[in-house]
Amino acid sequence: MSIWEKILYKGTSSFSGEIKVTEHLGTRRLVANGFTQSQSLKPNGRTGLAYWDEMIPKDLSLEKDARVLILGLGAGTTAKIITKRFGPVAIDGVEIDPLMISLGQKYFAMNEPNLNIITADAKKFVKDARYKYELICVDIFVGSTVPKEIETRGFLENVALLLKEEGTVTINKIFSGQEELENFEKFVRRVFPLVHSFVVRGNVKMDNVIIYAQN
Repeated sequence: MSIWEKILYKGTSSFSGEIKVTEHLGTRRLVANGFTQSQSLKPNGRTGLAYWDEMIPKDLSLEKDARVLILGLGAGTTAKIITKRFGPVAIDGVEIDPLMISLGQKYFAMNEPNLNIITADAKKFVKDARYKYELICVDIFVGSTVPKEIETRGFLENVALLLKEEGTVTINKIFSGQEELENFEKFVRRVFPLVHSFVVRGNVKMDNVIIYAQN
């Protein structure tokens, strides 16, 4: 931590462990168990960090009546990126941790009128959701790991049922090496025939990778 970093909040969540909100040189971060979960945007509508900025494919276009689902809303970073880029498209943001939501509203201005915040378990939500979506972002972490119940074929199949024709699913995940990434891509292809990935820093070992999938 920089000596110039200011701690705006420090507490504990039963879902996310130790949580801090910090500010340094005008940038705010929500940190859970030592891992940054959300960050404020720069004036250009991006964070400058590819594991958020690349969650939304560069060639994606969304019409005004489009609907987006974010599983793992956090403090709203991805919702802000989408709103900045596409305007006030309807966004359903699912977050299991009420403290994350509260901190997002207090410290990250997570108050976009187009964002519908849903406090729920993502695994349960996708079973009962009533809308279909042009874009579904899966960004669910506890620290640096993705809960095992999210990495099941049943979960992905439920996500696929919510995706409109020619829609896109993006998944943020940390891998420990090329073999793990390739195995995960094969797993995703059992549900989504079109799959490719973007390695954030160019080295798969312990790095964020964005998986893009389509029906």
